[in-house]
Amino acid sequence: MELEDYFKKAEKEFRNLFHEENEHRFISYGRLELCGNHTDHNHGLCLVGTCSLSIKGAVSKDDKKVTIKSDNYRPFSFDIDDLEVNEKEYSTSIALTKGVLYKMRELGYKIGGFKATLNSNIFSGAGVSSSAAFELFVGEVINALYNEDKISRLELAQIGQFSENVYFGKRSGLLDQCGSSFGGVCFLDFKDPANAVVEPIPFPNWPMKIFLVNPGMSHAHMDNLYSSIPDDMKCIARAFNKSVLRELDYDEFKKGIDSKENLKQNQIDRATHFFKENKRVLEIVEAVKTENMDSFLSIVRRCEKSQENYLRNVVIEGRYEKSPLQAVNRAMEVLKRGAARVMGGGFAGSIICLVPNEEEKDFIAHMSAFYDMIIEVSIPSIGAHEVK
Repeated sequence: MELEDYFKKAEKEFRNLFHEENEHRFISYGRLELCGNHTDHNHGLCLVGTCSLSIKGAVSKDDKKVTIKSDNYRPFSFDIDDLEVNEKEYSTSIALTKGVLYKMRELGYKIGGFKATLNSNIFSGAGVSSSAAFELFVGEVINALYNEDKISRLELAQIGQFSENVYFGKRSGLLDQCGSSFGGVCFLDFKDPANAVVEPIPFPNWPMKIFLVNPGMSHAHMDNLYSSIPDDMKCIARAFNKSVLRELDYDEFKKGIDSKENLKQNQIDRATHFFKENKRVLEIVEAVKTENMDSFLSIVRRCEKSQENYLRNVVIEGRYEKSPLQAVNRAMEVLKRGAARVMGGGFAGSIICLVPNEEEKDFIAHMSAFYDMIIEVSIPSIGAHEVK
């Protein structure tokens, strides 16, 4: 469907549910992690892009109550005075909504109720962080309706991260929310997460397309696998009396790691990925700024090899079938100049494929023999916002 069709569908649902016309339209996007896999939670570097897959909604004010109806889900509703953490609501949209409102109120911003009907083309297993898109949707609604758009893009992202960490119960860095909030492509430096450096970078109009391929394996019940990565990295940091790896110098790590006892090889390898990935982010930023497409693609391929050999988040042991690694390997059978890799947490879900125009026909033909979900996406120039 076209964008306007999504909004008309949301507005029809709004009329059916609330028996009135909506006053506002809002949109919020997913994110594309271009480089910097599993670095944000240890205060590292990333290159992120906004993803055209998005949440669209029809919205009106409702001063004391929030009611949200998402396509194919039952509506939920709560009073804005009821914003305490409830572990029974972990991993739900109501938790994300309450978390955003709670943090905004704590920061001194005005909050209020609203009613909304939402729909989305973020498919299951897309790997573009639908939770961040939802958080930023709610944040932008409150920003526009009650705060005259005065809340900064970074603060909206931080509010979303708080909600995901504390109310949703998922440990995550700040990359996802920044990708949804800022728009375009941004270099992110999380050395000081409270004052993260966000540098927008014009993305070249390269003769290349971006595809997401979903191999079909579910993300469900993988929290322990995801949390093992920051845990392993922080274990190395603690061995050097640091709290996160960004506080540790790479040369100090290399010289001192052999003298540390009771460390596992997997922990050492994941720390190695962190340091080398940070270096790759700086290199890929330079490639974007100098419009060097081949260098850009080469760095993405190196990132994938590091995920496979050091980070080890591309496959669950014994479950190669339908894994991201299998999808990457199949893509790379035809992508000679292009690149493919896992985004985000990994272990399951979609891969991102950067396909030069001259390789697109063979790529589509080859991957279509194995997968139904091969979705072309783009990078919108602005993040979550009210559509006027």
